[in-house]
Amino acid sequence: MAADSAGGAEVRTTVDSADPDASRVEGRAGRQRQRSRENARVKVAGDMVGGDKLMFALGDAEPAPLRPLGAWMSEPVRHAFVAPEGWDDVRGAAGDQRVVVLRAEPGHGKVAAAIRLLQSPPDRRIFNLDRNVDLHRLGHWLETDAKSDDPLPRSAGFLLCEPLSWGQGLAWILQQLVPILDAMDARLVLTVSSDAALPDPELTSFVVTLPPPRDQRTVLAKHLAWSLGRPQTAERLLAEPELSAFVDRVFAADHTMKAAADLAVMIGQELDGATVDLRRLERRWAERATEDFEIWFGGLPDVSTRCLAIALAVLNGLPYERVVYAAGLLAERLDGPPEGDDPRPPWRDPFAATRGEVLRLLRARIRSTTVRGPFGDAPAEVMEYVAEDYASAVLTRVWREYRIQMPLLDWLRDLAENHSEDVRIWTATALGLFATQSFDYVYRLSLAPMGTDQKFWLRDVAANALSVPAEDTRLRPLVEAVTTGWYGNESNRLGQATAARVWGAALGAHAPDRALNALERLTTIDDRRVASGIGDSMADLLLADEEGNAKRVLHRVGSWLFDDRRALTGTFVFLWLAENLTAEHPAAPTVTWPMLLLLADQRDDLRHRLVEMWHRVFRSGLLPVSVARVLDRWADLAEADGNVRSAYSRSIAALPGSVGRFDPVEQQVRTHLTRWLAPDNLRPKPLTAYAVEAELAKRNGSR
Repeated sequence: MAADSAGGAEVRTTVDSADPDASRVEGRAGRQRQRSRENARVKVAGDMVGGDKLMFALGDAEPAPLRPLGAWMSEPVRHAFVAPEGWDDVRGAAGDQRVVVLRAEPGHGKVAAAIRLLQSPPDRRIFNLDRNVDLHRLGHWLETDAKSDDPLPRSAGFLLCEPLSWGQGLAWILQQLVPILDAMDARLVLTVSSDAALPDPELTSFVVTLPPPRDQRTVLAKHLAWSLGRPQTAERLLAEPELSAFVDRVFAADHTMKAAADLAVMIGQELDGATVDLRRLERRWAERATEDFEIWFGGLPDVSTRCLAIALAVLNGLPYERVVYAAGLLAERLDGPPEGDDPRPPWRDPFAATRGEVLRLLRARIRSTTVRGPFGDAPAEVMEYVAEDYASAVLTRVWREYRIQMPLLDWLRDLAENHSEDVRIWTATALGLFATQSFDYVYRLSLAPMGTDQKFWLRDVAANALSVPAEDTRLRPLVEAVTTGWYGNESNRLGQATAARVWGAALGAHAPDRALNALERLTTIDDRRVASGIGDSMADLLLADEEGNAKRVLHRVGSWLFDDRRALTGTFVFLWLAENLTAEHPAAPTVTWPMLLLLADQRDDLRHRLVEMWHRVFRSGLLPVSVARVLDRWADLAEADGNVRSAYSRSIAALPGSVGRFDPVEQQVRTHLTRWLAPDNLRPKPLTAYAVEAELAKRNGSR
């Protein structure tokens, strides 16, 4: 038994005791947590020049990484190139320049555009330079080759995609190449991503920006018509519902122009008479994606870059700084300081690669957005893979193919301690994805210890992680078995608190009535940690289906308020929902409402029940500190908007009771009005106080 410091009767308040660790981590209202969980599931659990390399010895000197551009690349561009709008401007800007740097967004077809520029004149021989070519020496090679007995043909074209030597001093190198290329009547086109920084101001004279491409279906149709040699057949095939639906799925996952061109080739290859063998096409497309991914990941240059790729897979779509920090933690585990007399950091060069260079290596991008933090929305740059399926592919590959399972789990445990709730939710999703690969292993070494940890945020990570295997009907029985073990262990309240969270975060979406029944049985336990788990999970259930679950959730919580065995936990849960759930009004999406107040204002079937629940909370005298905090929270939102203020005032005036100031509920309300108007209140709420007073006067005068 303990007394609530706000006064009132002495009541059991174990569920309202302070958590000394709560201030160490960032919390989030239920709606925002739900959105984060959905975003993490999408982001986490969800332009390469190929060909054989031929080494040419230019001028009998050291071999240079050079190869003729294959017909498989040049011919589709020659016959099926779909020019973006503004292509004439691009050609005009390139003009007769000997060196052109073509910039474009990843996946916008800059390689095809570069080849198209080099195909003028049409008989030009085009050679592909390897990305790691030493541009400092290229001029010397070309000059030496021109004096040899078997020189490269005049008017040659050179294609260099995403050069690794992009950096300081490049402008000077390109300027030195211009007279050499001019003497050969040759041309060099380099392609870089639009997010690649221009390290030298002089580079701008070489840069031409490629406009956004046409839509992928237009590119697909043009390539397929050329591939088949029958435009009408291509049009008929793409109009077939099943093939059209498959195309939509492909383009939803891969937004690149290369995907459209590759798909056209595969459709032509799988055309059997008059129809396309869709099953074979789907299998081949999946194999193509796997092969492309294997080449990319295997080509990442070092441990540090691969750690960044893995960190991005876990935190895909979160702020850049958080991804880099997480990558550093993993690199410390997998690639520690070198041996020697002075192993002090930094043992990795922090200036080895710019952000633009790293983004090109990882096939990633930076996107400007706003993120929700503890102080509100703030601008941020988030980092994410361009291809939507790369995050899950990276995690699946490193788990299956490399012997780093333990370091990965230890690293994710470190990330689970992060102060950011988004980082913890994304981390939980990655753990869940690993659990789908090896459930028993991940549970034993990671989820089980976190599920009974003193820190509530680690228990939340464990519960959220289990939501991923719970989506798989084959693995859901395992999740239920784990939850049952925690749930029934009365000697371990921490495990019961985690079980409560699992019922809301993982299992409730598949069986809401079972979840409500399981949570109700836990309400007889007088333990704040269990009550918090119930409150979070009731919010999860409500937000998972607001239209369908709001009534069942609120009526269930309301029944607890009138049950002496459950009244304390029921009050805690009701106040948790009242304080933490917010919503936007459909007619005014910029205005924030307390969600329960908005439900009472919008739904007749819930209004009376919510007023009744508030009245019961006031009359019980339980948790007065929490009651005051929720009333203040609602009043803050009411102070900012007249419609919220009007609904809030009406809801208080609707509380049943005796007439006027002799009513004990009204006396409590007026105590709060006095606080809101007090001269020493640093967050006064005069508009709301006067509005509530006016509604009370109107109510009392009408009696």
